[in-house]
Amino acid sequence: MKKGISLKGGKKGMENSFEKAFFQLVEFLEKIEREFGIKYYLVGGILASLYSETRTTVDIDFVADINSVNYNIDTYIQLLKENDFYPFQDWENTAILAKSTNLLQYLDKQERVKFDNYILIRKSENKYKKIGPLALKRRVRINFLGNECWATSKEDYMLSKLIFGGWQDFSDALGCWMRFSETLDSTYLLETSKVLGVQKEYNLLISGIEDPDDYFEKLDKI
Repeated sequence: MKKGISLKGGKKGMENSFEKAFFQLVEFLEKIEREFGIKYYLVGGILASLYSETRTTVDIDFVADINSVNYNIDTYIQLLKENDFYPFQDWENTAILAKSTNLLQYLDKQERVKFDNYILIRKSENKYKKIGPLALKRRVRINFLGNECWATSKEDYMLSKLIFGGWQDFSDALGCWMRFSETLDSTYLLETSKVLGVQKEYNLLISGIEDPDDYFEKLDKI
């Protein structure tokens, strides 16, 4: 197995590899939801072009709810093996790490594109995990790269970005607000920001501030 992700073939080659990896993933996720009831939704940078501003991303993030249908890390990994996904090192170490982090990281069958596969936790007071079940209930159907699939809603995309709270996260959330503020569910955003403990971040985001440095400076003073 190749070590890491090869960039051989240049930008165009990487774009083709990304599309092939995305198609493989969506085909797999649609199949396991249809056959085993394992629900999923896309999150993260892959949605930026649809929800915020177009930017490059080199991996694909998504959430899978395996626990609700009595799958565990080991039985889920067996599905991954059967559908031509590959670990960075080996599946044994991947499983050990996933059991402590609820995150599986692995490669497509080309071994070029990385997947960050978050395992949904149903009950948690941790804000990073608390949004999972909320977003699952409100997931939406989208068409991306010619594939119909499930994704987090625009509102939950914004809230998750505020939770993680990095510079790029703020930029993504702001881009979503600026593009879709007239159609976003502002009541849900406000109420759920309180539940998730990011109300001050949300209020500051929608106040009209556009510079990330100004945002973080003012956030520190609140």
